Amino acid sequence: MQFQIGLTDTPFSLEYTLDSGQAFRWERKGEWWYGVVSGGVLKFRQEGDVLYCETSDEKLDSSFVRRYLGLETDMRHVLSSVMKDSVMTRAFQKFYGMRIMSQERWECLASFVLATNSNIPRIKRMVSSLSERYGPPLEYEGTTHHLFPTPAVLADASVSELEECGLGYRAAFIKRVAASVEEGRIDFSEVAMLDYERAREALLSRLFGEKLLLGVGPKVADCVLLFSCGMYEAFPVDVWVARALLTYYPSLLERRLLEKLSSHKPRLSAGDYYSLSSAARSYFGPYAGYAQQYLFMLSRAEGLK
Repeated sequence: MQFQIGLTDTPFSLEYTLDSGQAFRWERKGEWWYGVVSGGVLKFRQEGDVLYCETSDEKLDSSFVRRYLGLETDMRHVLSSVMKDSVMTRAFQKFYGMRIMSQERWECLASFVLATNSNIPRIKRMVSSLSERYGPPLEYEGTTHHLFPTPAVLADASVSELEECGLGYRAAFIKRVAASVEEGRIDFSEVAMLDYERAREALLSRLFGEKLLLGVGPKVADCVLLFSCGMYEAFPVDVWVARALLTYYPSLLERRLLEKLSSHKPRLSAGDYYSLSSAARSYFGPYAGYAQQYLFMLSRAEGLK
C-alpha cells in the first residue's frame, strides 16, 4: 500500500525523528527509511512538506503513521511550553521538526531494558539479533525482515540462548521482563490510563519484595512512558541529558549534584535521578519530555563531556 501525508503547517523532520535514539528498528537505505513496526514493514521518504509512505500491511495506514510519528501533537503548544530560553531556542532551531514517537509498548519496554549501559549502535545490534533469532519472518521487496519477538517467546528462551544474541547480563533481565508481561503482572493498557506518577510507580513496583520488571529502573520507566504512552511530562535522564543539565542549566541543580556531575564518570543514585528529573520537569512543564529529547540531540551534537 502506498500513500502520502501532507505536512503543510506541520513541522516535521523524518530524519531527526527516526534517528534520535527513540526507536531502534529504523535503517536508511538511499532516500528511504525502512522499519519493522506493529506487525509490518513501513517505508518512508520525505520531500519538503510531503511524506511518502509504503507499507506491507494495510492496517499501517495514514492514521497509524500520524499517531506513530507524533504528527498529531500540536507543536505550537510544545514550543510555548518549553522554549523558555536561548538554549531551547537553539536546540529547536537546530533539530526543528523532531517529534516524540508513539511506539508499541512491549517492544519499547524491551528495547530500553537492552539499552541500559549501552550506546545506540549496540542497542540496534541487540534488538536486530533478538528479532532475527526469535521474531517471525516477513518478506517485503525481496528481503526477509523479522517482527519483534513476543513476550511468550522470550520468556521461554533460556538465558544462555539470549546471551548468544549479544545481550550480556541483560539476557536475564529481558527474560524476566518478558515473563512478567506474558503472565499479565503488568498491563500496559492500564498503565497508560494512569497519571504519570502512578504509571511510573506501576513500572517500578514490587511483589513480595521482588521487582516485577527486573532491569527496569527510573530511566527505563520514563522512556517507556514518554515514547510509548504519550506521557510528555516524563523526563528520562541519561549521561547526555545529565551533561546538558550541568552545562546549560546549572541553576536548576542542587549543589551536591553539581559537584557530583562535575566529577569523572559520576554514578547517579536513584535519588539523584529523581532530583534531576524533577527539577527539569518543574522548569519545562507538561512537555518536559520534548525538552529532554531536544537536549539529548543538542548535547551529542555539541560534544558535551
